[in-house]
Amino acid sequence: MRLSTVLKIVAVAVLATVVGLIAAAKSLDSKRYQTFLAEQVKAATGLVLTFSGPTKLKLGLSPQVSFTGMTLAGRAGAPPLLYIDRIEAQVALLPLVFRELRMERVALFRPVLRLDALPRPTGVFDLATPAEKVPVTRLALADIRIEDAAIVWRAAASDTRITLASARIQPETVDGGPLTLQAVGSWNGTGFELGGTVGSARALISGKPYPLQLKGTIDGTVVVARGTVAEPLAAKGLDIDLKAQGDELADPLRRAAVALGGKPVAAAGPYKLSAKLTDSQGAIGLSDIDAVLGKRDSLLLGLKGAVKSLAPIGGVELAITAEADSLAGLSRLIAVDLPTAGPLKLSARLQDTEGGWRLTGIKSILGRSDFAGELALTQSPRPRFFGRLAAATFVPTDLGFPQAKASDHSRAAAAPQRPAIPVIDGRILSLEPLPLDGLKVFDLDLSLVAAKLQVGTAALTDASAEIRLAGGKLVVDAFSAHLGEGRVTGGARLDTTARTPGFTLRLAGTGLDFARLGGDAPAVARGDLAVDLKGGGSNPRTLAGSLDGSVWISLGETVLAKGAGNNLAPRLIAALDSTTGDPARLRCAVLRLAVKGGLLSTDKGIALETQRAAVLGSGTIDLRTEATDLAFVVRGGGSARLRGMLGSPVLITDEPAAKLTPDASPCRAVAKPRR
Repeated sequence: MRLSTVLKIVAVAVLATVVGLIAAAKSLDSKRYQTFLAEQVKAATGLVLTFSGPTKLKLGLSPQVSFTGMTLAGRAGAPPLLYIDRIEAQVALLPLVFRELRMERVALFRPVLRLDALPRPTGVFDLATPAEKVPVTRLALADIRIEDAAIVWRAAASDTRITLASARIQPETVDGGPLTLQAVGSWNGTGFELGGTVGSARALISGKPYPLQLKGTIDGTVVVARGTVAEPLAAKGLDIDLKAQGDELADPLRRAAVALGGKPVAAAGPYKLSAKLTDSQGAIGLSDIDAVLGKRDSLLLGLKGAVKSLAPIGGVELAITAEADSLAGLSRLIAVDLPTAGPLKLSARLQDTEGGWRLTGIKSILGRSDFAGELALTQSPRPRFFGRLAAATFVPTDLGFPQAKASDHSRAAAAPQRPAIPVIDGRILSLEPLPLDGLKVFDLDLSLVAAKLQVGTAALTDASAEIRLAGGKLVVDAFSAHLGEGRVTGGARLDTTARTPGFTLRLAGTGLDFARLGGDAPAVARGDLAVDLKGGGSNPRTLAGSLDGSVWISLGETVLAKGAGNNLAPRLIAALDSTTGDPARLRCAVLRLAVKGGLLSTDKGIALETQRAAVLGSGTIDLRTEATDLAFVVRGGGSARLRGMLGSPVLITDEPAAKLTPDASPCRAVAKPRR
């Protein structure tokens, strides 16, 4: 065949193709074609598809069909579920000659997707069987590109938005198959990357279980998701295995707090989590949770169990373990001022309640104390803890609260005009503020029992009490404990709401083993006591200086410990009766004090009896100044005096005797408390 003949045939073919393309372009009725697409979408999904502009076909070596202002809504006039500002689709050249739109590549510009549940598909798209005067449309997509997209959902009365700077979707083949995803965007100002594979587009609209396998990174957090969604358009039937880990738990929690309108979250440390995301019980939740969160120097937390609902949080059933050097880390996490005790080890089961949380099956060690039982927290209108705890050993000083902080005004008022000079006045009662601020931020209703109660150096046993704290008012009721074989009962009140915090204490005990008080207590001593005191103050010195009430102690056979009270007590007894020996022994001892405005006074209210001496004492201890002046007279001759500061009184034996006349049994004279 001649070359000229070939060229003529090619020319005719090109001319026919051009004529066909022009005819195809002219035959595309934009309104009719959009109506056809809307009908197919309505039949398949029940959604309403509209366009704000015409459908256009642009001819060329790579023909393009474009759509403007595409909206997908649940019903006519409803807010759009999906809006795409512009769609450009590259169509195959030769099929277009035969009036067939074969779309090979699609670009979506500025789409906005609102995450609301979609109706279940009721049919399938049938674009290959068009209506009259509508071209056949076939999808043979090799590439889908997305630019400047946004995903929006409603949370805490405001919209939360994820932006996608760019995304790309590629099917396995032009005929379909699994889709490969790649996306780069930001969430609450933090950049992220997402990649992986999901099911085919046909599977998405068919209503069949939709597979996915994705991996994302955001601000140091890595999340992997594998599983299926039974009804993807309705966002139902979730069965997805999740794994997540990162260097700082606070980062995703902060993003969630912003999304949900919550408070900022404190730093917590690294985390690692695996769980199954499911909605098998109606709400989206997590099952098979296995997580390790935080670090020991703040709070190391282990979680296993389930959370039936993530929004709002509900159906929490978690076995937890916790370790921390102190409660400071937990205090920061839950934004509640807690005691500064530590170290902490705890295991329990955590459940959510209406407006709070509950821990059951508690087994814990806090400092030198250990607790078992249950404890609950409600957070409205103010944090309130309540429950029952039992301790083998309880050391109340382990629950010390942070030191009180003076206000800026009080600090300014108290600021010296020149550098302060340390004052050494020999006092033992401090001016340091009592740590009472922590009692104003939460309420408490607790039943407590302790096999051993360590109060300072005193070791009590079989202790129990009802502890209530409400609005800054602390009440300890029904207190009972054994000191040796004897039993002490009583209660206390502390009101931190007044300008000057108020305090009351009442104790009564019989048959008490005072040797168990430890420290400078006698080596052997059994007896009774009655204490009734009240006062007010924000530091130990002002509190002691305001006390009113009475103190009464009666001891039987007593052996003083060697070196007790810097050896002062044995020296006093030796000065009154040189025959008592070492250690000093007493047949009895009685102390009765009247307290008024911080002044402890006794008029013939101190009685001591040794084997050979009967001693009567009187005097005062002024807690306002800590000045001490006590006089002792021995029946038949001899005397001694204690004078000086409370922390270091001086024994004087060369002064004239006070005008006291002990009888033969002074203990009996003051043996009963005066009420």
